[in-house]
Amino acid sequence: MESTPQNILITGASSGIGRAAALMLAERGHRLFLHGRSVERTEAIANESGAVGFLTGDLAAPHAAEALLTGAVEKMGSIDCVVHAAGVGLIRPALETTDAEFSRVMNINARVTFLVAREAARIMAAQKRGLFITIPGILGKAVMKNAVAYIASKFAVTGMIKAMAQEFQRQGVRFTLLHLGGVDSPFWDDLAMTVQRDKMISPETAAACILTAIEMPGNLAMNEMTLQPESHQL
Repeated sequence: MESTPQNILITGASSGIGRAAALMLAERGHRLFLHGRSVERTEAIANESGAVGFLTGDLAAPHAAEALLTGAVEKMGSIDCVVHAAGVGLIRPALETTDAEFSRVMNINARVTFLVAREAARIMAAQKRGLFITIPGILGKAVMKNAVAYIASKFAVTGMIKAMAQEFQRQGVRFTLLHLGGVDSPFWDDLAMTVQRDKMISPETAAACILTAIEMPGNLAMNEMTLQPESHQL
């Protein structure tokens, strides 16, 4: 079935879920504006997906989120959906987690998500329509040992987005939380943890979850989705 083209901003688009989502959404005919930290990789996926534009840089920098949303609107005219897939991982025991590490993970995963969601909601509320999707993952609703900082940041995202969904409900802004467990992405590349990546959720399957939320009829909202490998069921 043909979909109505939408104007979509994707953060974290240079790799993993964000990259897979960009390719899948482009194939469905949606118009994209991308953001990533790597200039080379973000430019490459922008070219491959036919995105109308892209920006790179640190979203934690002052006014970076505002500049990103403004840039996306200038290029696309409006924003129907934001897919916020940017984030950072940290798997480390509590006693080995430094103050600086905890602060960095909270800053990137929780604070940046708030800033991007706030600016998206500001635009979407004025439009009286819009969808914000983010991916706290399964550790945004369940816990495991040796990941205290990461779990704190992702639980913060879950609570924050649920609160924003209530705050903007009457203004036509919808919010979706994807609690995906064990996605085979670059998240695992630098973590000292043995995992079976061949049994994980593929980035393409994760992207399909994003596509489902985006192409849901406008009178419906996919508030939350939980998807895990069979071996990791809650």
